[in-house]
Amino acid sequence: MFNYFQPSKIHFGQGMLEKLAKISSKYGDRCMLVTTPNVEPLDKLFGRVKNLLSSEGIEVIHFDKVLPNPTVEIVNEGFKLAAEHKVDFILAVGGGSSIDTAKIIALTNGLESIDWDNLFSNYTNPFENYSPLSEYKLPLIVVPTTSGTGSQVTQAAVITKGLEKNTIFHPNNFSNECIIDPELMKTLPLKITASTGFDAFTHAFESYINKRASVFTDIQGIKAMKLVIENLPKAVMDGQNLEYRENLAIADSLAGCSLANSGASTPHPLSEIIGGITNISHGESLAVVFPAFVKWSWNNNITKFAKVARQFNKELYKAEDREAAEALYDELVKFLKIIGLYKTLKDFGVTEKQLEEILQCPILGFLPFGSKEELQDIIRSSY
Repeated sequence: MFNYFQPSKIHFGQGMLEKLAKISSKYGDRCMLVTTPNVEPLDKLFGRVKNLLSSEGIEVIHFDKVLPNPTVEIVNEGFKLAAEHKVDFILAVGGGSSIDTAKIIALTNGLESIDWDNLFSNYTNPFENYSPLSEYKLPLIVVPTTSGTGSQVTQAAVITKGLEKNTIFHPNNFSNECIIDPELMKTLPLKITASTGFDAFTHAFESYINKRASVFTDIQGIKAMKLVIENLPKAVMDGQNLEYRENLAIADSLAGCSLANSGASTPHPLSEIIGGITNISHGESLAVVFPAFVKWSWNNNITKFAKVARQFNKELYKAEDREAAEALYDELVKFLKIIGLYKTLKDFGVTEKQLEEILQCPILGFLPFGSKEELQDIIRSSY
């Protein structure tokens, strides 16, 4: 028995951005556009978005203050701007940071202020059917410009407070509609292509091995991993190739849908702890801990680890499941080297003092994936 829920309407394909005004017009005539700063190279895209909306008579209020690992202060500023201008809907254009910021602004619209303690303490279960926070929750349209976060099709928003990255889950965080146009990913730098692409792989992998996995999410997870394995190294070498970009965009959304319905595993909370303390990007943090995680856990789920290993290396179809599962570590390391992400915490300049902060994070004692000591060992092995 399982449940599966995916309410976001997906508009997919090259050139699909041109339909933005038509898609948006049903939600009102005043939009708040949520993005990172309006500078090169994305300024041209933001200008294009504004022109498309203006052509349909939609007024645009541009909130361009989003930074990587968005903070409560950034979201508060956007929340106040949306209230001040009485916008009809929120449009996020960008990567996971812009989308997550937009989610919380839309979710909390109409409240006097955002009660962060309440959000961080009481909205922690991705599968709970929470009641709406506000009767004035705004519609949310999402246009992703990366292929990795999957945020356009999930109920999660990751927001940073101090040194802690917190995930807020709510069914109203799902976008109403998302436009996935692979042409928008062509300008992604090599580093971001690699890190976001690996993020998509981890979403698929972690949801695939999660105890809540179902036949639906298994199919999505395996397909998403296969697409990343086959296309990410090529996209890192040739970022202008639309075939590779399209396949990674498909993988991103498949993995996001799978994650939304099965949940993550050990690497994601570890990466959020690391990112909060060191500000290493999410995808890079995941790449750091994944080899140690695989080495630690392969023996707990031999059948599925073997299936994933065979996606990397077809020769492993000739091997017994146990041999194939154990080989996943080596296959993963090879893959990370190819895409330039086989690195340790020390390679990212993490100090021993920061390592100790990570190891002593209280959250490690409450995660359901292993004992505090086991999780600390994964982190130490990643240093």
